[in-house]
Amino acid sequence: MKKLLTILFILFGMATLVACTPEEDPIDPIDPINNGERIDFGDTFTQKSKIRVWIDDENGEYMQAVIAEFNKVYPNIVVEHQHMGSVDARELLKTFGPSGNGADVFQFPHDHLAQAVLEDLIYPLPVATQTLLATRANSLALQIATLTYDETNKSFDPASPNAVERLYAVPMSIESVGLFYNTDLVTTPAATFEALFAAADTWNAALASDGSGQTNAQKGWFYLGTSSHWADSYFMQPVYSAFGFYPFGDELNDPSAVGFESTNAVNALTWIKDELKPRTTGTGNHNSVSAGANFEAGKVPYIIGGPWNHEAYQNAEGLNYAVAPMPTINGNATRTFAGAIMAAVYKYSNNKEDAIKFVEFLNSDIAMQLQYEYKGKLPALQSDLLADIEGVNDNQLLMDMADQLETSVPMPTIPQVTYYWGPGETMLIDVWNNGIAPAVAAATAEASYRTRVGLTS
Repeated sequence: MKKLLTILFILFGMATLVACTPEEDPIDPIDPINNGERIDFGDTFTQKSKIRVWIDDENGEYMQAVIAEFNKVYPNIVVEHQHMGSVDARELLKTFGPSGNGADVFQFPHDHLAQAVLEDLIYPLPVATQTLLATRANSLALQIATLTYDETNKSFDPASPNAVERLYAVPMSIESVGLFYNTDLVTTPAATFEALFAAADTWNAALASDGSGQTNAQKGWFYLGTSSHWADSYFMQPVYSAFGFYPFGDELNDPSAVGFESTNAVNALTWIKDELKPRTTGTGNHNSVSAGANFEAGKVPYIIGGPWNHEAYQNAEGLNYAVAPMPTINGNATRTFAGAIMAAVYKYSNNKEDAIKFVEFLNSDIAMQLQYEYKGKLPALQSDLLADIEGVNDNQLLMDMADQLETSVPMPTIPQVTYYWGPGETMLIDVWNNGIAPAVAAATAEASYRTRVGLTS
């Protein structure tokens, strides 16, 4: 027995000596092969989260730059960008969102907001985000991105019992229409429609420069044109506003007060028939003049357009132009609709916290700087903050639009606006093309709208 114990002690001692040889000491933190440096695996095993964003950026360079800057602030949030057209995102999210193949953050234009809320796609942003944006975002853009909504009753009526005002999206860029003019033909842009029309009468009656013997009007080279058509209610809102007509009431959010039959709307239609039509299409229909092509060719002095026209006009050979605020009518301001492109958080995102961080970051100076550099858009920032975005204040075309936005009104975002455009276009066509009396055309539009939205007369 003693002999057995002696053998066991000897074996135990040998094992201890082997385990403690310096070359294999497991608790020695200094590794001569690593030049005495300690290795910290903490970062390697830090858990990362992931969000997917749908932003309209086909080649991906803009979003790649944004994500790189975002990761400087939030290195542990992996952002996967997928190009998605802003007008397509809402419909596709309805399909892919429930399966988990949609986006945590998606981009869309202002007129998709209310419908997206009704479709249960948007997560209302927290008060902290709303407070942050109140100090930075353009006030018009914030109005567009804010809705009063009763989720229980699915109502946007502010008087609905559970209605709450919330911010639903972060505005990224903001835009409006303005008065584009050829600087080779116009030295000082008209500040009033009365002055513009006086000049138009002279121009339209003058012989065209092509030697055809026809007048400018006979050639279709009317003094003022539109880059859309004259029955487009979005483009006609400046005229309507000068007569006090705003669809959906003073706050632009009352679906029962579309206002087609109002005295203000009828007065605006009468002015359109008697003053605007003769100087822009003569006896032609609302869409009979290709003003866009005429302006690009340098044949006409004025056109009503938007920032989406800049690319074509800047690429037009020999065209020099600028943008002025819309002229007044009878001393009254002409207030355009302001629109915005915005980003929101998907309501059923599995990572809302990080998605909120990302949409907040889109309002940061660096993200706005990148949007301007890559997309050339006017950042949806308060005017005094635009100076922090290098190049914006030196971009006269964007500054001209910013001036126009000073008197603009937010585009209505209630779902019923979908049913405004059709009757509104028909109303203008009836007056412009068909000789229908303004009051009759307005009554027809009112009835059509109320039928479409299910309101009784």
